[in-house]
Amino acid sequence: MIDMKTISVAISEEDYAAFRRSARKQNRSIAQLIREAMSFYRSTRLEERKPLRDLPVLAGHQPIGSLPTRAEVYEEIFRDVESGP
Repeated sequence: MIDMKTISVAISEEDYAAFRRSARKQNRSIAQLIREAMSFYRSTRLEERKPLRDLPVLAGHQPIGSLPTRAEVYEEIFRDVESGP
């Protein structure tokens, strides 16, 4: 079993209502949705990722390492554009 920490978070009525509706539709708990959202945020925003130029090159037609998703490619492109050269 995974160790879990209990936290208290104050959210807007609008966000709570949206999560409650979504949880009902998916037959899941609001807590599950929030854990999933936090995990997604951590993996996309908080964890260190290699720049695209540092990824392994292709040997023949097979990648020799995992490749980023389309969303990750766009995020890096636009982050570089916003921050400038």
